[in-house]
Amino acid sequence: MVSGKKIAAAVSVTALVAGLSYMAYFDYKRRNDRQFRRKLRRDRKKVEKTATKISSPSIDEISDLAMELLGKVASEPMPQSPEDKEQFFMAQVSKGEALSSSGASAYPEAACCFFQALKVYPNPVELVMIYQKTTPDAVFKLVMAMMAQEVKQKQARYFDVFPPRDSNVRIKDKSKMEGKTKYKHSEDGVKSDVVVPNRALFATKGVEQGEVVYEEESVVSALLPCAQNGKFCYHCLRAVAEEKAETESTEDVEEKVEETESTESTEDVEKKVEETEPVEETKKSSATFECEKCHDAVYCSEKCRQDAYDAYHQFLCPSSNTTAREFAELTQKSHELAPILIAKFFGTLVDREKKKEIARALGVSDKGDTDEYTTWEHLEIMRYLELIPTANDATALHKLGEVMSASVPGLNEFVTGERYTMLKGKLDYNAFTVHTEGVVPKETPETHVSDTMRDDHTKSAVGISMYLISSHIAHDCDPNVQIVFPDGTDKAAVKALKSIAADEELRISYVDPQQSVEERQKQLQALYRIKCACKKCEADLEAAKAEAAAAPAAEDKAETVEEKSAEAVKTIDPNDEGTPSFAAVAASPTPVSAVEDKAEVVEEPEASPLKTIDPSDEGTPSFAAVAASPSPVEAKAEEAEKPEAETDEEEYETEESSDE
Repeated sequence: MVSGKKIAAAVSVTALVAGLSYMAYFDYKRRNDRQFRRKLRRDRKKVEKTATKISSPSIDEISDLAMELLGKVASEPMPQSPEDKEQFFMAQVSKGEALSSSGASAYPEAACCFFQALKVYPNPVELVMIYQKTTPDAVFKLVMAMMAQEVKQKQARYFDVFPPRDSNVRIKDKSKMEGKTKYKHSEDGVKSDVVVPNRALFATKGVEQGEVVYEEESVVSALLPCAQNGKFCYHCLRAVAEEKAETESTEDVEEKVEETESTESTEDVEKKVEETEPVEETKKSSATFECEKCHDAVYCSEKCRQDAYDAYHQFLCPSSNTTAREFAELTQKSHELAPILIAKFFGTLVDREKKKEIARALGVSDKGDTDEYTTWEHLEIMRYLELIPTANDATALHKLGEVMSASVPGLNEFVTGERYTMLKGKLDYNAFTVHTEGVVPKETPETHVSDTMRDDHTKSAVGISMYLISSHIAHDCDPNVQIVFPDGTDKAAVKALKSIAADEELRISYVDPQQSVEERQKQLQALYRIKCACKKCEADLEAAKAEAAAAPAAEDKAETVEEKSAEAVKTIDPNDEGTPSFAAVAASPTPVSAVEDKAEVVEEPEASPLKTIDPSDEGTPSFAAVAASPSPVEAKAEEAEKPEAETDEEEYETEESSDE
């Protein structure tokens, strides 16, 4: 019987002979076959070209290669059960690492392996951060390009599945509906091939006035600094109830004192009065929950406290470590909520993806096709303002990486300055003010924040929040819907202010619609770079133009009236030499004595103005004196009967007095 050793030896000898034979054949073909040599050169050049393309590719080359690789892996079946996914993930990662170490020619296949592993990993964002730190740069770029191409393909069908059907709204591109295409321009004004969509939210069915179109949970929210007083939940922004401690009234204390006076000494009674003196105290409700470390974060329920801790408070709590405290102080000094919101967003993003994967594994996911989109993918669809990075942004980004590095590995490398500025721009454009029925302290210079929020100023502001669906509602100074908060939390409800027909666009006001058209347009341009041309603005501008045109005519008319009045009424100037002084007027003779002096006054009785007689005035002649005085006719007759000499004497005395 032939032993195993002999069989193994024979196999080895056969393999060796076969190898030598192939080498001899290969060498013969290379030396004598011209076509074979050409094929070898073409293959070698192809490998070198691929390696060069991967090691230093252009953006277009990466995109084309990513599309090719994406089509290759699209047909491969994916595991379904958690156990199969785990085994598939480990196999793909191991294979990708082996291929990455083989050289640049194996980078495309390695990228496919890492991409497939990414598809089944519970937290894709976290794995991307790990890839960025552990894989060759060329492989990482290919993986990211494949993700970008997949996102484009998903975006093509995004608006077919989002918003959900039960929300009664759809997102449509108004540019396509109106047949107008808008292209993006560079800073130099050069037109590009990038089409800028003009998306808006439309109702899918008719809605009556006062009805709620849909309700929506927030992606991320935060209390305004003025509301961080322990009276509002740090997670859902609900007003936390307070109750007064049970105290005894003064009457009850006095009755107890009277009862004890007969049996106790005066000192004992006074001591008891001091002990039982009523004190009004306010204590937190038994339904209030605090962070056990900082005691500053107050929650309305245990669920809110746990949800906040799982998502973000575990690394944002100021009492957890020195870095978190420095981050909190930095945001407070900068008067910005953007760093806090961005930190909460990434924590919430990771937490949501984990919970979504658990729900999928348990078979309890009920969001249908929209469940395939991550929160980051939803965010990428939103509009944003292109902001200029500041020195404070760089400091906040550095601290953010330090704070979250333990909970979200690689975040500092993934969130670059450009991505941070983009996130801040999305928050500035899409954030809403959360209103409350509760009493919120007025904003002070210390609690003021510079963040931009869509606010119609209907009620007191308690916080800031962002929503996936409502972010697509366009502005109008005459809105047909309004964002309300019926539960007293950051959960929003879109209520119709007017009757809305099917396929009608939903519009809200980003600013206070009660302001003047100048103030509205000034704020819209400064905050959102919107030049509003709504019907209300057009009507208000036309009214302002008509009013401005009518103003000069009114001024001319007023000037004409003033000129005529000036001609009819002479204004007395006390500084005028021709104007008699008050003393001169007071010393002048009364109308009666004037009649005695000159009879000519009788011929012009209407020249003397009417005078109100005050009986208590000593200088005013009494009724009897006036009655006893001669009439103007009698006075004239008496003067006519006087001798001429006497008259001449009086004239002489008058002239002499004038000379003196």
